[in-house]
Amino acid sequence: MSKMKKTKDNKGLDYYLNLSWTYTIETEIHDGLNYYIIRVNELPGICTDAESLDEGMNEIKGLIACAIEIYHEKGEPVPEPVARDRFKGKILYRTDSGRHYLIAKTAQRMHKSISKTLDTLIDKGLEYLRAI
Repeated sequence: MSKMKKTKDNKGLDYYLNLSWTYTIETEIHDGLNYYIIRVNELPGICTDAESLDEGMNEIKGLIACAIEIYHEKGEPVPEPVARDRFKGKILYRTDSGRHYLIAKTAQRMHKSISKTLDTLIDKGLEYLRAI
């Protein structure tokens, strides 16, 4: 791996490698052997498979470094993980009166507040998106 120069904002390879990347880890059986399939959620297309989780995590860290170098070579911004502590759970949500009415009716049927109903609807939508 070549030595990556720091960017204008002084972010070098070490900066990116120390971010809290998130992973999707799945197991699969092929020819009687268990494999771990590991994807980096923030870096589309970056994935690996390995017979052990430790081996896979070591491989994926090398792939993250390669991906970061490619982003820099192309002059593209590197997608970074979203820091969970930046979010306090307060969202201002605007909608039209028709949708507001439907949400209120749904909340009433579910015996929940509108906020809790929105949480439920969003959770279901996120589950659906993860499944595709």
